[in-house]
Amino acid sequence: MKKPLRFRTKKKRVSFLRLRFFWYAIGALFLLTSLFYIIVFSSFLKIEKIEIQGVREIALEHILSASKDYLWQTFLGIPQNSILLFDIKGLKEELTFTFPAISSVTLKRSLPQTLIVKIQEREQIGTWCPFEKIDEEVVCFAIDEKGIPFKNVEKESEYILFSSKGEVRLGKELLDPLLLLTLLDFKEESEKIGESFLFSIIAFTIGERGEIQGVTKEGWKILLDIKEDMGWQQTKLQIVLEQKIPLEKRGELEYIDLRFGDQAYIKYFD
Repeated sequence: MKKPLRFRTKKKRVSFLRLRFFWYAIGALFLLTSLFYIIVFSSFLKIEKIEIQGVREIALEHILSASKDYLWQTFLGIPQNSILLFDIKGLKEELTFTFPAISSVTLKRSLPQTLIVKIQEREQIGTWCPFEKIDEEVVCFAIDEKGIPFKNVEKESEYILFSSKGEVRLGKELLDPLLLLTLLDFKEESEKIGESFLFSIIAFTIGERGEIQGVTKEGWKILLDIKEDMGWQQTKLQIVLEQKIPLEKRGELEYIDLRFGDQAYIKYFD
């Protein structure tokens, strides 16, 4: 005797499972849609307050305005001012591009509606002026420890002057940071010698081939080789000033050349 077939029962079970998964899918889609709406469009998570911290010289209202202009944009009809979804990288890049004097930006969410923008401004360690126009009235720029120019300044200032050729783009590296640090260290060590020999370095000129000249307040120059031991060149400078150049002849001095091994060459004006 043949066993009865049970196709109808199996079909009903499959239909029931499909129906259950269908409603699960509908429920999940509803939850996701609701969550998307809350995150993107709900006023509850909309940035209502921007708190700016760390500014010293840049006008706070300008940073606030630039932040609002960026966050209040829309993309494909979607607002960009959700506290959870706003473009962190984009806002940082916008602020550092708009304000070259900004070194870094840190963003912090304070839920549900506050964005904290912490600014680190660049600190001036020197002044840069065009090499070929150093003796003229020119536009000069403040530079930070990374060799980055970030604002226009007067040539005459309390900071040491650097001069070289190069295209100035605010916020972009102009001088090699390692070179800058080496020259600043040389100046600092020279000041110790200068206490005894009454001189100070007020500027460095950097040639196209990397040749370096330190310019003293008295007007005479120190020729340096950045590829050689700067400490030894410092020692030679001290020995020459101590043993070879009387103070009364300092006014006739054109330069001291420290670039060649154990030698130091002295040149007086004709």
